[in-house]
Amino acid sequence: LIAVFPHGVASEYRIAMDGMMHEIFPNVHDKVVVLTASVLFAIPLVRELALWTGCVDARKSVAEKAISLGRSILVLPGGEAEQIRTIYQKERVYLKRRKGFIKLALKNGIPVVPSYLFGVNDYYYTSNILFQPRLWLQKNMGICIPMVMGLYGSIFCPFSIPTTIVYGEPLSFTVKEKGSPTPEELDAAHEQFCTALKHLFDHHKKDFGYGDRELEIL
Repeated sequence: LIAVFPHGVASEYRIAMDGMMHEIFPNVHDKVVVLTASVLFAIPLVRELALWTGCVDARKSVAEKAISLGRSILVLPGGEAEQIRTIYQKERVYLKRRKGFIKLALKNGIPVVPSYLFGVNDYYYTSNILFQPRLWLQKNMGICIPMVMGLYGSIFCPFSIPTTIVYGEPLSFTVKEKGSPTPEELDAAHEQFCTALKHLFDHHKKDFGYGDRELEIL
């Protein structure tokens, strides 16, 4: 299970990642499916694009079936909650309450690869205009409406920012009873992941020009 942070204002970079997967994960790249917000499959053309690029519905049942068929999972755990909280030139991830992907890994006995993308939060200028109404929509209807401005004032074209993804070592977890992790085991595994992600960010940030930034885990 490859867990990617941050989501950013948009996640089109995920499509570009597909071209590199065969070099980084040669044994599984052709078996990776991407968990994607259910709402996107209700939008014509977006649905077709999602399916064409290897996406599947992010529902738990769909993810577990994919794993049972021998697939690897790529997921952006922060989702819309992280997307709407994106702030220009701030490194922040929505992770403290995101434990579902860790539980999925524990139940199925699969390792989790922490991953971080440098540059994503610099794609667009962001604004907090009407933040509370937009947050309500995100929480209650799963609809995220970012208020942003990119290249030439566009809301669809990001600034030309170098983007680099780094991968950490796979994290393997153990549970006493296979398929039934306890709350304590889940909390411990989640804390281990948070620590690994923070270490991954700190280890690489100077290499890519982000040495003055700190990772905020919400």
